[in-house]
Amino acid sequence: AAGPERADEGGGARRRAARRELTGLKETQDPAGDGRAYDSGMKQMRWRIRLSFLGLLLLSSVSAPAAERDAKADKIGKEMIDALGGQSAWEKARELKFDFVVQNEGKVAGRRSHTWDRYTGDYRMTGTDPSGAPYSVYFNVNTKQGKAYVNGKPVEGEEADKLLKGAYARYINDTYWLLAPWKVFDPGVTLTWEGEKPCPAGGTCDVLKLSFAENVGMTPKDVYWLWVTRDGRKMVQWQYILKGADEPPTTVQWNNWQTVGGMALSMEKPMTGKPTVIKFENVSVSPNRADADFTPPAP
Repeated sequence: AAGPERADEGGGARRRAARRELTGLKETQDPAGDGRAYDSGMKQMRWRIRLSFLGLLLLSSVSAPAAERDAKADKIGKEMIDALGGQSAWEKARELKFDFVVQNEGKVAGRRSHTWDRYTGDYRMTGTDPSGAPYSVYFNVNTKQGKAYVNGKPVEGEEADKLLKGAYARYINDTYWLLAPWKVFDPGVTLTWEGEKPCPAGGTCDVLKLSFAENVGMTPKDVYWLWVTRDGRKMVQWQYILKGADEPPTTVQWNNWQTVGGMALSMEKPMTGKPTVIKFENVSVSPNRADADFTPPAP
């Protein structure tokens, strides 16, 4: 998960920030999130996706003690990122847009729209609250400061604070669901090779385990296993156990890979044994920022 590490506008600093930034996801994922749950309105619809806030390691900017590297795991991780488009594609990707869609039993149960300037940390998230009222939140993922609007009107006090905190949590969670395989080398991540297993659709998969230092992210006891094909180095599924729970892992397929702005991304993620699918729609990746995307509505 990624903990942004404050990008600045300078050339070298910008590139360094871009490298670090992918961490924005480790603090959230449930892998879907920290509590990973969704709006109360969605809960009432009886669907519940446990989101693991694998936390943005970069955002947290926590220093973790160096651990001995697993050379085999590192090799596989680098091959996977190369197959996804390579580090250069990530560094060029400045503005990301996507809709995070939860489908339950074939029906859309929730949708959030995200726009992220990875270089500056500026962010916009829009959606609807449990009452159906449209809201928008403009903030910075590094400072966590910003403004919130409901029905196009600014809100203040506790209501604004709740919307800002919720938007930040969803930023961490939702971006991790989209970008997890790009983040295996985030600061504080321990990457190990767990052996080989038959891939779900045939062939052989190498299994990479992701665990986290105790002072990293919002839920450092989360554990993830990424299944990566030996042929082509494509991530086909992940499994996870959240918060150190004593229970079988949740399994999620990573399907419908598409290349956007030079980056390979999985757009559809059905949960094994559950009627829930996480989808990504209206995805775009640009090397440029559109200032209008981060400009709050006029008073």
